[in-house]
Amino acid sequence: MFPGLRIIKLYTAVILVAIGFQYCSLDTSLYQHIPTEDAYKGIQDVQNGLNGAYQRFGYYTFYGRNVPATSDMISDISVANASSGHFVSISQWTFNEYDSYVLDMWSAGYNLIDRCVRGINGGTALIGGAQEHNFTTAQVNQLHGYVSQFHSLRAMANLMLVNLYGLPYQAGSENDQKGIVLITTQPIKEFEQVKRSTVGETYTQILADITKAKEHMAKLSAKEKNAINQYYFNEAAIYALEARTKLYMQDYDGAKVAAQTALDLRKSTDETFESYVAMWKSTAITKEDIFTIVKSDNDNLSANALNTLYGSYKATISTFARGKLASNDIRKGLISGTHPMKFDGTATAQAVSNIPVFRKSEMYLIIAESNLKGSTVDISAAQNALFYTAKRDKDITSESELPSSKEELIQFVSDERVREFFQEGHRYFDLRRTGEKTTIAGVANYQMSKFVFPIPDEEVQAGFGVEQNTGWNDLKPKK
Repeated sequence: MFPGLRIIKLYTAVILVAIGFQYCSLDTSLYQHIPTEDAYKGIQDVQNGLNGAYQRFGYYTFYGRNVPATSDMISDISVANASSGHFVSISQWTFNEYDSYVLDMWSAGYNLIDRCVRGINGGTALIGGAQEHNFTTAQVNQLHGYVSQFHSLRAMANLMLVNLYGLPYQAGSENDQKGIVLITTQPIKEFEQVKRSTVGETYTQILADITKAKEHMAKLSAKEKNAINQYYFNEAAIYALEARTKLYMQDYDGAKVAAQTALDLRKSTDETFESYVAMWKSTAITKEDIFTIVKSDNDNLSANALNTLYGSYKATISTFARGKLASNDIRKGLISGTHPMKFDGTATAQAVSNIPVFRKSEMYLIIAESNLKGSTVDISAAQNALFYTAKRDKDITSESELPSSKEELIQFVSDERVREFFQEGHRYFDLRRTGEKTTIAGVANYQMSKFVFPIPDEEVQAGFGVEQNTGWNDLKPKK
């Protein structure tokens, strides 16, 4: 069987009609061969397809748990409870190409991408036939908004997959290391031969999708843009995605501009110390949110929730991460002993919490880092951006109390990203892009940037052209 690139043929983007719809087994034979032109006959079909794509994105096999949990569990942030059986193979580095987590993220990512390709094609076709359908300007703009979000979701999926199953992007190089299989203009057909693109080609596609997302979003009026809130890939979120992508590419000047644009578009005031700690117990949009995966009491992943991993399955925050928080840091209020509490749920549902994808804090930290690593070093600008999160340590009351040298500030930014984003799944990706060494699985000075996950064995053995990451197992930390 072809679990990632063939199994996506078993779904279409029109199956699920709400973001909160729970996944269940489906009679996929009714849907798998429906051509896009037949599946997307009207605006409601495109909306349904987009809802299905968001559901896939936020489901536990992808960004709803596995991606952020893997990022922290494989690094130095979180520790799985050995008796629980959940994420133990990731935390203890005993996983291999047969591991279910490795397979699930690959398959879920490609299922999402397939939905996005179908949605892009269907929505674009309807826009092209607007006159024939007698669509109003508002209806055409509605379709542009949907297609923009499909492009954004595909870019996000590709960014996650290439950073899990491909080696890191290296600025100034050809980036001809193996990336992922790109699905661009048409869904992959059953039994179709494919090949992996390079990492460079993958990033080119990601940036192309971001550009397309902007172009479609630009068709909307200001009022129409503002109607796309932080539960969806709104305009600010597109620029946040661009900022993260360019940060991973070491394009610091580009990352800084995109991050600032995201903040300018978000236009929210700041959380207070008290509201910042309290916001994690609510599913309402916060002043921090740029794009968040929304959950509800009727839409929770129960045993598969990120909450449950850190709750009844007793995963803990590491000594390393706890040690980064000073005694007067308000973020200590999100940790009880070794238990991190960002995903402890709401008053009515312990397994329900929104999962932040992009927050204002990330944008400020990208700006700070970019002012230190970009073409022009600006210590003062870096301190100013860094202060946004650093002041959550109440002992830091002004920018002048932050480090004053470039090297010390770079280290402070790295530490601040640990303090700010524990449980949210940034650490693995940060260690890859920076080349920073740390202690992993008891091995000191391990360099995550040398590591790459294996392609799932089922995918490789299917024989449709997806090659394994040669020697990946030799890149694990060795005692």
